[in-house]
Parts: sequence; C-alpha cells; structure tokens
Amino acid sequence: MRKGKRSRPSIQAWLFALAIPAVALFMVFSLMPYDRMVSPWPWGIGQGEVMAYQKVFDRRPGQHVEGNAEVYSLVASGQGQLILKTEKDEATAKQVDLTVNGSTMVPPGSFLLEFPEDRPFRGATVLAFVPADLHSLEALYAQAVADSLAIEAPPTALVQLERDGKKVGPYLVQERITPEYVMKHALVAMALVGEDGTVAKDDRTTAAAGDTIGTAASGALLSSERFDTTATAALGLLACAEQRTDLLDGEAGSMYDRVTRAITPLYRMRLGKVEGEPEGAVPTAFREALSTAANQQRIARLAERLRADSAAWTARFLTIDSAVVPVLAKGRNIGLVQAEVDRTRERFLQRLFHPATASFIGPPTDAPPQTPIALDPWLAQFSSDPDTIRFVRGKYDIDHDLVLPQGMAVVLERGARWFMAPGVSVVVNGELHMRGTDLNPVFIRPQVDGQPWGAIAVNGIGDTRVRIRGLRISGGSDLWAHGVRHGGMLSFIRADVRMDHCSIGETYGAAAVSMRRGNFAMADCYLAGAANGFVNLAEVIGSVERTGFGQPSRSGDAALRNAISLRASHVLVRGCTFADLPFTALRAGRSSEALVTASRFSGNAIAIMAVDGSSVHVDGCDFTGNGKVFVLHRDQAALGGATLSLYTNTFAGNGTQQEVDEASSVKTGTSIDPKVWRDLAGQAAH
Repeated sequence: MRKGKRSRPSIQAWLFALAIPAVALFMVFSLMPYDRMVSPWPWGIGQGEVMAYQKVFDRRPGQHVEGNAEVYSLVASGQGQLILKTEKDEATAKQVDLTVNGSTMVPPGSFLLEFPEDRPFRGATVLAFVPADLHSLEALYAQAVADSLAIEAPPTALVQLERDGKKVGPYLVQERITPEYVMKHALVAMALVGEDGTVAKDDRTTAAAGDTIGTAASGALLSSERFDTTATAALGLLACAEQRTDLLDGEAGSMYDRVTRAITPLYRMRLGKVEGEPEGAVPTAFREALSTAANQQRIARLAERLRADSAAWTARFLTIDSAVVPVLAKGRNIGLVQAEVDRTRERFLQRLFHPATASFIGPPTDAPPQTPIALDPWLAQFSSDPDTIRFVRGKYDIDHDLVLPQGMAVVLERGARWFMAPGVSVVVNGELHMRGTDLNPVFIRPQVDGQPWGAIAVNGIGDTRVRIRGLRISGGSDLWAHGVRHGGMLSFIRADVRMDHCSIGETYGAAAVSMRRGNFAMADCYLAGAANGFVNLAEVIGSVERTGFGQPSRSGDAALRNAISLRASHVLVRGCTFADLPFTALRAGRSSEALVTASRFSGNAIAIMAVDGSSVHVDGCDFTGNGKVFVLHRDQAALGGATLSLYTNTFAGNGTQQEVDEASSVKTGTSIDPKVWRDLAGQAAH
C-alpha cells in the first residue's frame, strides 16, 4: 500500500507555533509580580537573562521616571587637559586610566581625574569615576555605614556626567586616598602604606648621632597584631555586608602610625570585580588580622550595635533610595525597579545585621601571643613596690639602654643624679616623676662631655602622667626605639606632661623636648644651647608659660630651626621670652592654633611664622630688633594658608613686619575674641 505524500507545514502553522510561546512569555512577564521577577530563578537562570526578557515581553503600563543629580560636565581644553565644571565650581584636570591593585577588573568607562596640587577640585587632587546603576545602591548604603564607624572613608557622590555637552549617564565619584588626602584627614604621624606594604622612611632631620634600640623595622611592618582593632572590625563588617573580597585583601589601603606603629585599614567604594587570588604581604596581613577570633567577635558586637538601631538604618536607606533610585533607574519601569531596590536593601541589611564572618572571612584563628618586656636585672635593686622603680638621692651611672616593662613607673627623688653613657637611652612605658627642687635638683648629664647620650622617652597610653620639677638636664640627642622615633632629649608620646622650674641645656638631637599626642604644660623653665629645635609639639593641647629661650650653641640649619614648633596643636604661649635666636622663635604649622600673649621677642631672625592652615592670635607682646616679625605662607596646597590676628602689641627696630602670601591673611582687632581665649587658655588649664 503506498504511503501518502507528507505535506509541508504552512506559513500560518509556523507563525502559530511561534506565537504560542511568545504569547506565553508576554502573559508571564506582564502578569508576574515584580518581587517574584527579581527573586532567584531555578535551573541557573541569571538575573540578567530575566531582565532581558522583561524588557521585551513586559507590556504593563507603568511609571517611568528620570531623577536629578548634580551635573559634572567635562569639556576638552586642548593639550590633553579637561575642564570639570559644575554649577558652582570649575577646575582643570587630566584624565588617566583607573587602575587597581591585584586582580580587580575595572568596569568599562571608569577613569581618574587628576588636578594640580595647588588648584584642587573641592579640596581633592584625584577623583575616581565609576559608572553607576542599581547595583551601586550597596555602595551608597555602605558609605552611610562607614560614615558612622571609626574608619577613614572618603565620601561618595552620585552625579550625572556629561562630556562635551552630551549626556553620558550616572557615575559614582569618590576622592582617591593619596598622601595629600592623608595629610588633610589623618593624624600628623600617619603615613600611607604602599602597594608593596612599605612606607616612606622617616629619617632623623639632623646628622647628630642618636641612640637606636632594636631595629628600625623591628619585625614586619604589616603584622596582624599591629592592626587597629576598631578600624579592622569596621572593615570586616563592611566587607561582609557588601560581600567584597577586595576589602579582605586590603585593596582599599591602610595607614601606618609612626607613633604607635599601628596599621589602620581604610575603606573605599568598590572599583570593580575581583578575579583570582591576590598574593603578597598586604593581602596576607589583612586576612590574618581579619580572621582572628577576637576580631570576628568585635565584628559581631558591632553588628549587634547597629541591629539595635535597625529601624533608623532602614529609614536612612529608604532616604537614600528616594534620592538616588530615580537617577539609577535610567528611565526603567519604576515598579520593577522598586522591587529590585527593595530586595537589594533587604539583603544588605540582612548581611549587615547578621554577618557570616566564619563563612565569608574564614574560620576564626588565634592571635599570636605577645611577649612582655622583662625587667632589667640592674633595675631590680631599685624596686620600691611591684610597679615602681625609685632612685633616691645619689649618683647613678646608666651605662646601657634601659626599657621598662609596661605600666611600671619611674621616680627620681630630689638629689638623684643620672650620668648617661654615650648613645644610651631610658624608655619608660609607664609614669615618670622627677621631684627636684631649686636647692636639690634632679640632674641628668653625659658621662663624657661632647659625646651625646640618647633620650629619656615615655610611651604612654593617653593619660599617662609625667611630672617633672627641678630638673637640670643636658647632653642628650634623640632615639629610635623599635621603629618609633623619639625626636628629643626628653620625648613624650601619648602622655599628660607637666614640667616646671627646669633648666634644659645643650642638646644634639632634633629637639630638646618632643611631645606627640597628649597634654603638655611647661612653666618657669629655661632652654638654651639646642643644636636644632627647643620644643617640638605635635597633636598637643597645652601651654608654655614664663619660659625663656636663648643662646643656641651651634648654627645648624637656621631655616629649619624653631624655638617652639607646633603641628596640629592648640597651645597658649604666655609670658615667654625669645632672645637672639638666629632662626624662628615660634612656628605654627599643620592647622595649629596658638594664642601668644604678654611675651617678648627680641633680636630673632623671625619672631612668628604661621603656615598651612594655622591660626595665631597675638596680644600684649613686644617685638624689638627682629629681622622679620610675622611670616605667613602656604607650603601644602591641601591645607590652605595661615591666619594672623593682631591686637595691642608694641614694635620697635624690626626689619620686615609682615611677609604674607596670597593664600594667607592678617586681621586686626582691639581685644581677643572671648571664645579664642576660653578655648586655648581653658584647654591649657586642664
């Protein structure tokens, strides 16, 4: 029997066959709730595929909105330069490629703008631009969290970018963390850690021989036990919330504290997708610091603290959504966008409040044990109780370096006399008391004239007491102790220092007295014969009163020498005398503020210099025979110029009275602002 001839499908049949699945897709994507559409799909179907189908087959009427953000307009200006314009600001910049450490793949369209140091854009010398979409919401949420935590994080802004008059789209913009950024926002002693895990060397500023205890490095710079615990916990929580392995590898950077040797992690927005496992000292150290059991416990406590305020955080994120989602939506259906936003916010909050530290960071590990400092056997004979070493009236030859255990106090009673061998120092890791009198002072002298010893150094914990009265000291220099610089014959770090009725003679180091971070009060003292500076104060609140400075023993570099040098400090100078100094009597730098009153400046090269955002108030002072009286200028563009406020003073026989650059200014008045007096004199009293 012959088979019948098979007929070909008609065109109508083909169209009908294609129409059925198309109609089905139209129905599915036009009726499916948006919250289901943005949920995870089975069988490995990705969110990108779902959104592609939605764009074609979702025919529901919906609201399509466009949002508003600040417009950044880039205009080519020739010679490879661009002009960045906003409604209120304009700056010239150079565009360069955005590159990231390790194996991070930067999104297409990302770039950097570099601005001249003397003409930054809103204070920034480098800005990073990354294309933004709805996935950028997590970066904005994380920025809000970072702003509430103890971690340094440049602000992130959402802008609309235009180039040569054409709209490009939304971008996230963030200042890059550079040495200039650290200078503006961090402590004076902070240094940016390089990509290779090193920092710039902090050399002595003089050629004088000083003491060194331990090596300058004293072990690896990036070691887990040196990480600042608060910032490390904040970084770990943010990494868990954003699921960012680049933060775990330290690609956001870190700072090294030259005072405490602590490593402080930094935070920045995500700059791309990490591919592969980075290697080297930086990621290894970060992983070790973040994975310790103690740090993971701190992350859990930090999350618990934020969770206790969950309603406020939800409201804060909703405020962010309302401001930026219309911009990030780029005209898409707002219903679908809102469902995606809700899911993004809920997942971020879940990871923020309940971080999976063990699974994301790694199993908790034990921190390496710390070896305590042992008491030097020679000191045991002077132990008056378990935590005090006491030197009574008598002569003591200090012929080797002495490093005291943590928390042990040292007391020199009246009549105690230390004779220091060349290059020898004493490091106190607790309180220091010297109880001399005018008739029975405490003496610290060199064993061999002309051969400097090192330093008497105190490492405090913030409020460690140092009380020095009736001291006669000379012949010292300075000290490197286990990688920390003590920049004076008397050096104090993170302490509460009171000195009075002291005579400080010939010194060979960077300063006679160095103080970093703490409170300082000097009164009724006399300093003479310093090879370099007399008193160097950095990040200090305090006062210098009724104290004289004079008779430098050697010329040194006059341009770099100061009787009192201030950096990021707030100090009252009252009733002091600065006589015949071939350098600067008082220098205020790095955004310091000084109130100088009832003091006499005579025969000095420069009486008062203020630089880099510093402010000096001068009242009731006498200036006679100085080469220059006031010098104001800007050395670091990021910090700005200086401000001088003059009140009632007397001037006679001086050379140049005011040398002021265009970034600085001079104000005059009849009386000191009560707030200035209250702030500076009141702080000094405490």
